This record gives sequence, C-alpha cells and structure tokens, in this order.
Amino acid sequence: MSKFMAWDWDGGEFIPLKTDNVVEAIYMAWNYEFDVYEVNGQDKELIFSGREDNEWNTEMLVKFGIRLIDHEKHRHLQNIETCEIYYADWEG
Repeated sequence: MSKFMAWDWDGGEFIPLKTDNVVEAIYMAWNYEFDVYEVNGQDKELIFSGREDNEWNTEMLVKFGIRLIDHEKHRHLQNIETCEIYYADWEG
C-alpha cells in the first residue's frame, strides 16, 4: 500500500501515489490539483491541499519538517531546518 494518496476531486476517489517521499507526493498531486493524504493502515489524514493557503498547509506539514512558501512567483516546499527549497520535476 502507498504511504500517500491523492484525492481526485473530479473522479471522487483516492489514487495511490507511488512514492514514500512526502515532497514528491505533494508535487505529483498538486500538479493535478489533488489533495494529499498520509495513509496509516485504514486511516487517511489530510496533509496538503493546494486550495488552502501557505499557513494552513505549513501547519499540516511541520511534522514532516517542511513548509509551504512563496518563492520566485510560485509556491514551493521548503525544508524548515536547512531552508532548502524543493522544486517540482517539471521546473527543471
């Protein structure tokens, strides 16, 4: 079972994300405007929504050591401890 799942708003279903890396999972789902859930057994916990603001998402993501910031005209994930900014694969 995948560690993360995305909620497909149009299809009305959960889609497994084929990664255990939270940053990769978020960028994959965000590209399709899906929300991201962490899966623990039968439980699913919302951890990211592209429809919410940076502050709301950061509150959900702090347990992973990342936050959501505005950077270079876009929103990006950033490592809280090192300040490294993570870019999506399509950003080069």
